[in-house]
Amino acid sequence: MNEFEKLLEESLSLPEEIRKGQVVKGKVVKVSGDTVFVDVGYKTEAVISREELPDVKEGDEVEAVVVRFSPRLPNPVLSRKPLEAQKELQKLVEAHKEGREVVGRIERKTRGGFLVDVNGVKALLPFEETGRRVKEGQTLAFKVKDVKLGRKPQIVLSHKLYLEEQREKKKQELLNALKPGDVVEGRVIKIDPNKGVTMLVENALRAFLPKEELSWGRDRNPYNYTDVGEKLKAKVKRVDREKGFIVVSLRELKGNPWEKFAQEHKEGDLLEGKVVAVTPKGLTVEVTEGVEGFVPEEELAWEGKPEFKKGDAVKVRILRLEPKRPRLILSIKRAQPRPWEEFVQKHPVGSKVKGKVLKIEGSRAVVELEEGVKGVVHRSDLSWTRPKKVEEVLKEGEEREFAVLGTEGRFVKLGIKQLTENPWEKVAQNYKVGDVVKLPVKELAPFGAFLALPEGVEGLLPFSEVPRHVKPKPGQEYEVKIIDLNPKEGKITFSLKALMEELPEEEKQEVLASSSSSGGFKLGEILKKKWKMQ
Repeated sequence: MNEFEKLLEESLSLPEEIRKGQVVKGKVVKVSGDTVFVDVGYKTEAVISREELPDVKEGDEVEAVVVRFSPRLPNPVLSRKPLEAQKELQKLVEAHKEGREVVGRIERKTRGGFLVDVNGVKALLPFEETGRRVKEGQTLAFKVKDVKLGRKPQIVLSHKLYLEEQREKKKQELLNALKPGDVVEGRVIKIDPNKGVTMLVENALRAFLPKEELSWGRDRNPYNYTDVGEKLKAKVKRVDREKGFIVVSLRELKGNPWEKFAQEHKEGDLLEGKVVAVTPKGLTVEVTEGVEGFVPEEELAWEGKPEFKKGDAVKVRILRLEPKRPRLILSIKRAQPRPWEEFVQKHPVGSKVKGKVLKIEGSRAVVELEEGVKGVVHRSDLSWTRPKKVEEVLKEGEEREFAVLGTEGRFVKLGIKQLTENPWEKVAQNYKVGDVVKLPVKELAPFGAFLALPEGVEGLLPFSEVPRHVKPKPGQEYEVKIIDLNPKEGKITFSLKALMEELPEEEKQEVLASSSSSGGFKLGEILKKKWKMQ
């Protein structure tokens, strides 16, 4: 038997006397207006407010507590409220033992906390047990933290314990329901720049986002992705039911960037990126979050070795894309206009430009035109007379004017002879195949003699077109026949044999006999009529 039942039994076993606080039973004898008259065995009926018994009728039995009694009062005053309060108090005692929550209304703020009405029982909610901000008039659920019975029972409530219990229930529900691959949203409650981000999912379950799972790229600074108090979505990677938390990933929520990049780009595409690393062998460039490519040293610039630093914005062209590895080879120089082509656009073929001879390499010279742009001039383009060596026309270090002829590889093709009128145009006007001309030998070569034309160019008399006994010498003049003429290529070919073929047979024999007896082939003496040589 509990304390409340003992008090009730004692009150019922008392003699037929009325006293304040006594629990009595009686029969309703009359209901008049707002008052109910009850026969409790006393000399006069007790009264109770009809407000407490709105549905009562004569003959009903009621149980109540004497709240006012005095010989000077005509009737003892009863109330069921103390009785109901005792029952509610008993319920609070049981809720405390069983750990059940109760519901109450916050009445007002008092010293040390809030006064709460739980079905007529006054209880205290200490400030430290609120768990969150509360206000007067709110109806909330509580856990009964402490109960002290006595003349003035003391009930201590805790909304904080209730919230914690609810969170734990929600936490277990989430742990049982979540699986890898699910997407959750949580509130950021902590950021550790060295470890990662801690979130609270549905205000119940801790979720840890390691800094390695922030991004596919190099940026692992959590503060660049979120801040305390913000909400963040992430994908579940692991559920630790034993320790009661989950591990999540922000980058996996976005998907593997290499797959998307490979679908949207191909080799040859032009992109913009940011330098994230500089090494002696080249640069690492991030073209999108999580996708980095390497620019080899030889792909940095067409000329020279420019300096780059981390964070520089650059344009790059894709040279090789291998998403399965994954690997991306890029070029900065190929993303830029080719300097020699750009130069020719500004200085079209036929333009006159100035340059400095940097070096002479065999039959060509390399010329610096401007920073990053070089030109090349071949021996064949130095003069219409074809010098034997480049050095006869150019010297290293000299500056002079050149004609732009086009491009050749990474060079601007240049010429000097093109600055003067093309004498071959006159040759084309003045001569034709079959003409006989008298020209001096300018020089000898292993394959023939070069004859000088008055227009300033040379033609070739191949030794195969010279009779066996003729030995041309520099300075000697010969009448020769033109057997080939190609002004576009700058070529004219002569022949002595062709003239000899035109002689009658008896004169040919005379030439051969004379050449045999004379010990040489003296054209000036033997062919005076036909060849007219001196």
